[in-house]
Amino acid sequence: MQDIRSKWQTFYIEHIEQLSKEMFSHIEKMIVATLIISAGAHVSSTDPAILLFGYLRHSLVGRGVELFGIILLVLNFMDGLYKLSKLRWHVAYQILMTICYVALSVRLVQLILAFRGE
Repeated sequence: MQDIRSKWQTFYIEHIEQLSKEMFSHIEKMIVATLIISAGAHVSSTDPAILLFGYLRHSLVGRGVELFGIILLVLNFMDGLYKLSKLRWHVAYQILMTICYVALSVRLVQLILAFRGE
């Protein structure tokens, strides 16, 4: 029984641990970026109760926040694609991961905007 446990721990440390850390790190960064995009979209679509120093237009600030979130999302995507290319997996798998990443990002933004309560 001890032999099975040590084999499992060795397998986990060598194969699963680093992969799960990388996946959760990218998902966390993607969620933060989509929250920033959604916050910018919300500010630019409505007049919020918070005044932004009295000088700035809400739609302009909202678009700026959206742009910042999109830049973060693109940087996270490029980082993930670079790490996938180092693994020397098939190009079809990388294209599939790209499509999934873009679709999930768009869907997260839509979901967060739907939950804002209007």
